[in-house]
Amino acid sequence: MAISLIDNELALICPDPVIAIDRKGIITLFNPAAENLLGYRQQEMVGRFQIAELYASPESAREIKRLMYQTNNGLKGQIIGHKTHLQAKEGTMIPIQLSACLIEEHGVEVGSVGFFRDLTERLALERSLKMLSVTDSLTGLYNQRHFHTVLNQEIARSKRYRHPLSLICIDLDNFKSVNDTLGHVEGDHALRFVGESIAGILRNIDYGFRYGGDEFMVLLPETEQASADALAQRLIDYFNRNKPNNLVEISQDNDPVALSIGIAEYLADEPAGVFIKRADLAMYRAKKEPGSRVVLAE
Repeated sequence: MAISLIDNELALICPDPVIAIDRKGIITLFNPAAENLLGYRQQEMVGRFQIAELYASPESAREIKRLMYQTNNGLKGQIIGHKTHLQAKEGTMIPIQLSACLIEEHGVEVGSVGFFRDLTERLALERSLKMLSVTDSLTGLYNQRHFHTVLNQEIARSKRYRHPLSLICIDLDNFKSVNDTLGHVEGDHALRFVGESIAGILRNIDYGFRYGGDEFMVLLPETEQASADALAQRLIDYFNRNKPNNLVEISQDNDPVALSIGIAEYLADEPAGVFIKRADLAMYRAKKEPGSRVVLAE
């Protein structure tokens, strides 16, 4: 037997999935937690199912076997905290953490037993926390810190493959009049609307950021300046057609609440700061005239 009777009884009440196998890899124990995780019943697994069929690929199964027999920190026949995937009955890949050891009887190896911890919730939480760390909570766009990370990555990719890269700098004109007239709550609503307008025109490969205050950035990989200009015009059209009534009313009594937009296409080997500055200066040239305007950087 690959696992003793008392171990079998403990495995049945263990909250984590436990699977034991013989030397040929045939499953000899499949506890209730393993049933819940993978959707198989004990009767269809024990004595019938190869453990290798549960792993994501033959390579994953071979890697686990290799780890089991290598000497690790002076110990052989143990795996501690190895991350991999198991395939559930319906085909879903479940991320797990495996700890396992060989089982011997009278000094002879008879099989092994593994304890599997489901990492689905933990990984989802990690992804959620990571998203919170790079996202602006007000607009739902990425934040300024993430902007610089992505910008450097995309500049490196643009240099490597000699593909175009464009940057759109956006400022919400006369935002102060919104805060002064309607209050900061409505000011936040206005910024959310800009964020929604940007998100509404982005392609799958594009990135939208709230750069700070009422300034936004859109990074467009694989995009020349002319195509970026067309996308910016779509943004203005969306903004003007869907502008909330309070912003329309304020625009009638004050200078219009509008978008000033500057666009720069990356020039070979220019520093990231210069690239940003060219888009920023183009945006300030756009601000010199009322209404939503787009200016291309020189």
